[in-house]
Amino acid sequence: MTDSTVQIDEIDAKILTTLLKDARTSFAAIARNCGVSTNSILKRFYKLKQSGVISGTALRVNINQFKNKIAVSIDINVDAHEASNLIAWLNKLPNIVGVFQLVGKYDVHASVLNKSLYDIHKLRDQIKMQKGVRRVGISASINEDVCFPENLVIEPTVKKRNGRSN
Repeated sequence: MTDSTVQIDEIDAKILTTLLKDARTSFAAIARNCGVSTNSILKRFYKLKQSGVISGTALRVNINQFKNKIAVSIDINVDAHEASNLIAWLNKLPNIVGVFQLVGKYDVHASVLNKSLYDIHKLRDQIKMQKGVRRVGISASINEDVCFPENLVIEPTVKKRNGRSN
């Protein structure tokens, strides 16, 4: 059996630690902190990305800044052979913040931002109608920070009139 673990040295660890604290830190700033060239940091970053150590970035947004948004966790029991279909369907829905397959009490977890309790109730009913779904549990999040994927609908809070903001 071969060991597929990626080797992380001290500089790689500094790169990762810095980016975990603030993913917008410039490569030049990281290079200064590590005592190497910016080009070296760039090459190492892409090596870490190519090896799968870095799989992407996430934007964290304070949910309290968005009017009428309710953060909800939805946990679902679904037949094992239908889990991947359910996950694919959930990932296509607007305002789904993340979908994860679980091991334990539930099979699938979805994080959702909706405008109203009615929208959440409607979504729960839609999930219940999906093939293989046995149980749907909902809980509200008290966490103010939420990761936002590309499919989250964010609407402007200021309307333009005659090319000017109100």
